[in-house]
Amino acid sequence: MVILNYEQFSEIQQVIHKFRGHSIDCNRELVRRFPQHSPEMLGSILSREVQQRLKQSHSRISARAEDLLADYGRKIKSGASLDVLLKMSLSLRIPPLSLCRMLLLKKYSHKTKAEVSEMLRHPDIIPDSVLGANVGYCLYNENMEGPITDTIRRCIGEEYEMKLKQMAKDMGMVFYDEGDLRRTGYDKTPDLKLAIPCLYKGRAVNWIESKASFGDMDSHQKYVRDQLISYGNRFGAGIVIYWFGYLDMIADCAENGDFITVVDNFPAPEELEFLKFNIPDTCLEELNKPVS
Repeated sequence: MVILNYEQFSEIQQVIHKFRGHSIDCNRELVRRFPQHSPEMLGSILSREVQQRLKQSHSRISARAEDLLADYGRKIKSGASLDVLLKMSLSLRIPPLSLCRMLLLKKYSHKTKAEVSEMLRHPDIIPDSVLGANVGYCLYNENMEGPITDTIRRCIGEEYEMKLKQMAKDMGMVFYDEGDLRRTGYDKTPDLKLAIPCLYKGRAVNWIESKASFGDMDSHQKYVRDQLISYGNRFGAGIVIYWFGYLDMIADCAENGDFITVVDNFPAPEELEFLKFNIPDTCLEELNKPVS
């Protein structure tokens, strides 16, 4: 089981809040301090905390972008090395690539956001080669944000969606996936919509959603508002799986209503009950007759 109570969750949060280094080093510290928890769960909690911190400070730091860009320039002129932006992000307590994005948007204000995003993906195209080298140094020392991290997260998400489908097939479930549902005109779709509903511990299951993340209260409530409640309204009750665990209180939060059941793994066979069709023996005999 990877279900945390509030005290356990708060202990992990406190380590993150007190850590005064880069996220990549904080990740290692969490794994060292909490060997009883999976690295995936700890990394997911860290990612959420870092994003929350950035959300709270982004506008304040972004407003200082011109001064920060000038400060960067002074450090470079004084002979500083290529980790200037990395060190600046550490003092500001924001992800390195978030700082890079702010400064690139300020320095190249004539560029679109899409063009700046391309610079972050490919720092070698930044006209200022020294700035490009600094951005590149941040890119390869970042595990919370950026194109590399986004690709890793997308691959992990797809891996667990494939795992979900395989486990459902092994259980004998018949289902439609997101592609099937979108081809029929649905816009918001769960990962699996069961063609034939089943029961999980006595509760109806019409759909299953896969989340390759840790479920804390804020993220779960957002998922409910943005996705899960619409699945419930459209298809009936279902299950959301947080593969990296969840905070125990989200299983009983009011937002779930009668539509959402929270679990941390695919249900075991003994926890599921499938619809049984009572087909008369005469019909089975007819169906089993060889075709002449």
